This record gives sequence, structure tokens and C-alpha cells, in this order.
Amino acid sequence: MLVILLVGRIITSPEAPGRTAFGLAAVASIWWIAMVVLRLNSAELADKVLFNRLAWFGIIATPLFWSAGFLDHAGFSQFTRRRSITIMLVITAIAGFAALTDGYHHWLYVEIINIERPSFSYGWLFYALLGGMYLCMLIACLMSISQLKHAARLHRRQMIALLVATCVPWACNAAFVLFEFRLFNDDPTPFAFSATVLAVLFAQHRGKLFIAPPIARDIIFSVLPDPIVVLEPSGLVLETNPAAEKLTGFSADTVGTKLPPTHPLMAFIAEDIQTGPAKPIIHFDAMEKTFEVSVQPLEQWGRQGSVMIVLRDVTAREAAQKSLLDAGEALTLRLEENLRLQQKLEQQAFRDHLTGLFNRRHASTVIPPVLASASENAPVSLIIVDLDYFKQVNDRYGHDVGDNVLSSFAKILGDSLKGAEFAFRYGGEEFLIVLPATARDSALERCAQWRHELATLTIAELGDVALSFSAGIAIAPQAGTSLLECTKTADIALYRSKISGRNKDTVWGEHLDGMDRGGPVSKGPADGHDGHDACTALSGRKAMLP
Repeated sequence: MLVILLVGRIITSPEAPGRTAFGLAAVASIWWIAMVVLRLNSAELADKVLFNRLAWFGIIATPLFWSAGFLDHAGFSQFTRRRSITIMLVITAIAGFAALTDGYHHWLYVEIINIERPSFSYGWLFYALLGGMYLCMLIACLMSISQLKHAARLHRRQMIALLVATCVPWACNAAFVLFEFRLFNDDPTPFAFSATVLAVLFAQHRGKLFIAPPIARDIIFSVLPDPIVVLEPSGLVLETNPAAEKLTGFSADTVGTKLPPTHPLMAFIAEDIQTGPAKPIIHFDAMEKTFEVSVQPLEQWGRQGSVMIVLRDVTAREAAQKSLLDAGEALTLRLEENLRLQQKLEQQAFRDHLTGLFNRRHASTVIPPVLASASENAPVSLIIVDLDYFKQVNDRYGHDVGDNVLSSFAKILGDSLKGAEFAFRYGGEEFLIVLPATARDSALERCAQWRHELATLTIAELGDVALSFSAGIAIAPQAGTSLLECTKTADIALYRSKISGRNKDTVWGEHLDGMDRGGPVSKGPADGHDGHDACTALSGRKAMLP
């Protein structure tokens, strides 16, 4: 009943190493036990002898299949392949046939010693078959024991349970054959299988036998996708897995040969090699592959200086990182370009594209705070400059020459600015200049400087024609402290300069001087003389007249 229960558990368990062979061994043991029970319950000697001969099918099959299952569970799967199972079935059939025909040749039993039991004297075939079964079980035990140190803890417990299950009936059979030890006045071997079955059922219940079966370490080593190479200090290749055979310089015959000194892996067998947290990277150009390298010294396994090198293919990762890096660099360049474009757009937004000076829009942003800070001790001069007869330049010489005049004068203004001073193109040929901490006299001196530089400016298309400008000056806070107030007063002063003959500088507050003495009079460029006379006197050049 225990064996039948075991067969049921084996059949219903998941596919696992040794399951089929253990199942066949259990079925064979049922046959063996059944023949022993029938022999014990038979009265006739002929029946006892017949059941004794029929038991040989189980006597041979049980240890054969049990040993095969044990070996398969330990990782030697070749013993449970179809060919091996077929050979064991043939051996069982031959032994059973020899037992059934033993009355003709007496190779198993020579004669009956005790009719009641019955017991026999044995022939050569009996010892040959018995020795073969013992040898099979001994080989299975030794090969399985050799795998114990490599097995995981769970699988080690499973194999120990199977070893116990193997040794109990084996010991009982040896005691029966060598010392005539009997149970129920008969061979105790089939009854010892009760203990075997209990051990297997316990291993299945507590040790997850057939549920969590072991996988041979060599199988794991073979199917790993990462190349694994074991090297001696001399570069001798001790072991490789199939994945390593695809590396540059490797093949199925590389084991036992030395790598050339130039091979990339030779760098990892140095005594001072340190892999550290950041694992090194090597490239196999011929394969177009990149690998991350892990190095494991093998001193604790008795291989002084030898190392196991595991290579992780990171080609895709490195390519992705390079693509990400390239994309980051491209994005950085694009951001920098966008920043430059944004700065350029900002410059274009508040600078005049022709002269490079600030435009009128920007004036409304930066000038009000400057004017608001003006005081009697720190006045602010706001000057509006208008180029004299500029329309004639455009009409006579063309707009290109007019643009050249505007740009040249803007450069004169820009080069003269100091500190927090500003210059703006206020519209057309008008320019607005703001000079913080600048009183009346200093403002007039600056205008005289600009007038002199403009009059001596050389423009080929104009020949000896001298350029001039008229200026209106508003001094804050006397003229006001807002942009609107100051520009309005500066415009009034500028208008006085124009109607007074141009090429003059007029300060608001003084723009009415001379009106009661028969004509408009304003201060000259720098010394109080008429600005028109000053212009005609400069460098002997001809003044531009309306």
C-alpha cells in the first residue's frame, strides 16, 4: 500500500529529474513484494518456486531503475534517456527469462536446501546478477555523493534522503544473502522497501522532492548567455562555457591552449587587478561587441593566481548611453544656440538695427529711474540731437550715404559714453543722450566734442561737405523728473536751436534769452559764439546750407 501511494505521488508530481525512473522502480518493487506475498501464502512447493522465479523481474528492475533515478536526480541525466531505459528493460527481461527457465539449466538455483522456506543453493548467474545490481547501486551512491558539495542545501537534503532510502534495502539484501538474515522467515529486502518508500515520501513532503528538483551546475554553466573563461596566470585557458567560444580568439578547442599576450583578457589575470564598484569595459572590435568584466580570484578553490572572468554583453547599453550622450551634447548645443538667438532677439528688441544704439522703446525702460534720481547736487542732462539738413544728404547722395552718416555719428556717441551714460536712436536722424551727474556746462562741452568729431568726419561720398547737428538740452530736476517732461522741454530747446540757424546747442530755461533784443540768440558750441560760424571755421570745410 505504501508503494502504491508512492507511485501515485510520483505520477501526479511535476516533471522532475529521476521521476520516471523512480516510478518504474516503485512499480517493479510492487511486483517483487506481490510475488513474495504470494510465495508466503502458497502451500505447494511448485507454486512457491514459480513465484520465487517470477520475483526476479522485480529483483532486477527495482535496483536498476532506482539507481538510474538517483543518478538523474544528481545531475547525470544520461542514465534515464530512452536508450538507457530500454537497455534496463532488456536486462530485466533476460534475467526474468533465465529465472523462469532455471529448471532446465540451474544457473540461478542449483538445488533446494529447505523446502518449507524454500531456500536454495545458488549458481553462477545468481551471483553475477546480484553482483551487477550491487555494482549499479554502489556507482549510483558514489556519483551522487560526489555531487553533494556542489548542491544547494535543499537538494543536498533530498540526496541524503535518497541515499538512506537506497542503503536500507541494500543492507537487508546483503544480510539475507551473506548471513541468511530473514524477516517473516523470508528475504527481508522487499519489506525493507517500506522504509525506502517512507524516506521518499518524507523527502517529497518536507524536502520538496520532485517539486523543487536540482539542476546540475554544469547545465547552468553551459546555458548561461554570458561568456565565462577560467584562466591560469600564464594565460592557459582552463575552462570555457559555450557562450565564450564565440569570443574573438576562442573556439571549441581553446581549452588547454594559451591566449596570446595581446589578447584583451590577458589584462585581467594580473595580481593587482582591481575590478571595484565600476566594472571595467573591454571591446572586441572584430565582433563589434562591448563587454563588462567581472573577475573572481580562485584562491579559495585551490587555484592560486587563477581567475574566473565573466563577461556581460553591454553593447546595447553602451550604444544607448552614447546615443544619450550625443543627444545631450546636441541638446546642449541647441540650447546654447537658442540662448544666443534669444539674446540676439533681445538685443534686436531694444537696439536699433542700423546704428546699434538703444532704441526708443528701451529708452522708456531705462531712463525714468535715472531721471527720478536727479537732484540739485547730481543733475541729469537729457540731450536730443538732430542732424542738420539730413534730408538733403538722402536726397542728394542717396540713402546708403545717409545710413553711413547715421552709423558714423552713432559710433561717435557710443565711443564717448562713460559709466551709466546712455545713447538712443530716438527716430530718423534724432538721437537721445542721457548723462547722469552732468550739469549744464559739462553737457555743452560734450555737445561741442561730438560736433567737432562730426564736422571732421570723413565720408568719401560727401567730399568736403561738413556735417552738423542741433541739440536741445534739458537738465533734471529743473526741467522735470519724468521722461515725458524732460523730452518735451528738450524738444522745445531743440526747436529754438533750429529756428536760430541750426548747428547750435540750446539749454531749456535759456531758450528765451535774447528774444527781447531783436532776435533769437542761443549759446554757441562751446564758447558762446554762434554755432554756424564755428562750423564754417572748422578745418576750412564748407558748411552745409539749406
